[in-house]
Amino acid sequence: MTYFKLSFRNLLFFLILMSSLNILQAQVLVYEEPRHRPVFQNKEIRVLNVLVPPGDTSQYHIHNTPSFFIRLSNTITGSQVQGELPVAGKSKAGEIRFENLAPPNNRTHRVWNADKDTFHVMDVELLMKKSAFDQKLLTLPNLKLEIDTNWVRAYRLNLLKGIDFKTRNKQQSLVLVSLNASTLEIKQNGKTGLQTLKPGSFFVIKRRQSFSMRNSIENTSQFVLLELPPK
Repeated sequence: MTYFKLSFRNLLFFLILMSSLNILQAQVLVYEEPRHRPVFQNKEIRVLNVLVPPGDTSQYHIHNTPSFFIRLSNTITGSQVQGELPVAGKSKAGEIRFENLAPPNNRTHRVWNADKDTFHVMDVELLMKKSAFDQKLLTLPNLKLEIDTNWVRAYRLNLLKGIDFKTRNKQQSLVLVSLNASTLEIKQNGKTGLQTLKPGSFFVIKRRQSFSMRNSIENTSQFVLLELPPK
């Protein structure tokens, strides 16, 4: 065998190997990707706390379920769908978005942080099979509907100093996510106490549970409230 043929065969083997490695890397599910850390899961949701350090890039990972994204940092970012060109982007703290990424809308991509601060996102995967609401919108003080889908309803909640938020849900579960740092008096499951929250702190309010909180600082406390369909 000539040197040329040997070199060509080695090159071909290397290209096939690299292609196979890329395919294997792409099979990582989002909750298995190291920067997407699962912090809570039940039959309805899986909460992923996404932290990408400055200059870091995630593995290619697969989103294959309806998901709600809450951005918690102002960060210059980039992303690349596998097989496509990279795209520059910018994360803005407080932005929220729903995407139905269930088949056939799966997305395999990677993301990176092109900034000096950590890129922080919360990814709430919606695992329940039922995807329809049969009850009216929540009508609570200081609560404003922003996104309404069959999978999830998202509201904005802004609490000034001394203002209370109270709910006792009967049919549906709720997820309350803090957008900024605050100190609140929280009452849940019969227990009351002061809690210091940071962006991404969250509470899961199960069916038939009561929940209340009171803002005890000067700054407005900002939240996203997710309402899930009843069982």
